[in-house]
Amino acid sequence: RTVDAIQHNADRPRLYRAFGLRIRSALDLPELAPAPDDGAPGEDVRIVLGSVCAVPGGAVQVDSATCVTHDGVWLETPAGRFQAVGGRLITVAPAPGVSQRDVRLYLLGTMIGAVLHQRAVLPLHANAIGLGDHAIAFAGPSGAGKSTLAAYFQSRGRAVLSDDVCALDLGGDGRLRAAPGLTRIKLWGETVAALGSAVLGRRVGDLDGVADGMAKFSLRLNHASPTPMPLKALYILDPGGSDVVSTVRLAGAQAVDGVLANIYRWPMAVAMGRAAAHFATTVTLVRDCEILLLRYPRGFDTLPAIVAYVDPQAVGALPDAPESL
Repeated sequence: RTVDAIQHNADRPRLYRAFGLRIRSALDLPELAPAPDDGAPGEDVRIVLGSVCAVPGGAVQVDSATCVTHDGVWLETPAGRFQAVGGRLITVAPAPGVSQRDVRLYLLGTMIGAVLHQRAVLPLHANAIGLGDHAIAFAGPSGAGKSTLAAYFQSRGRAVLSDDVCALDLGGDGRLRAAPGLTRIKLWGETVAALGSAVLGRRVGDLDGVADGMAKFSLRLNHASPTPMPLKALYILDPGGSDVVSTVRLAGAQAVDGVLANIYRWPMAVAMGRAAAHFATTVTLVRDCEILLLRYPRGFDTLPAIVAYVDPQAVGALPDAPESL
């Protein structure tokens, strides 16, 4: 479905919930959970279609596509132009003929990250897994295996709260909570082929592509908590860091540095002046949660050992390990 369908849907905005926010959008967002429209006034974030204003003088260019001021973010992509202002409004100007899923790729990635930074919510480049009454998270750069682990935890019957971006905010009790994010896990084609239907729970051919021309696919979540969950532990992934699955507990400055290194779009946060606020939240995270370096051999066949090490009480039978690439 292309930009024409996007324009057609703009006059009937829909309400969603994700990352601890109520989001009213002129675009259909199937990756987000719908929120009941209970008649409560307003929303936290509104997504509209319209013209994106020119980048103002004095904006900081954090990369080839992104410019930032203290309360604004501008993103220029092949799918169109985007602008986020004040943590409350995202304007989308789709490129002619672009598909909706290509627009959503940037909207629900960089632009949601921008809004979270603007609202002083800490977004980690991590997933979050529900374990009973609390959550654990796995952080690491792209390619570290976060989404693969999330899919494997789901195959064990655990609820996946978020994939790729884990939003952390303080609850009323002063504890940091991991909020549910997208309702899908994004997996590269080689991962989908290696895991197979035994782990994914559906036929590989039934998975939708994430974007046009990209060998990445969407796996819908089977279980997800509708509400944020207290975060008990953060594992920082170190693939290839050991011949066996093991952990090293990080503390003090080492733990703080480990968290800061895994903040989603960190240069964007620095450019908008959010570094101090995120540092304070990071200190709270290190104080209240375990921060652990998770070392393990590379390869899909290591997945059962990782899950058994981290979560020996996971329900359900453990699928056979896929062959290592």
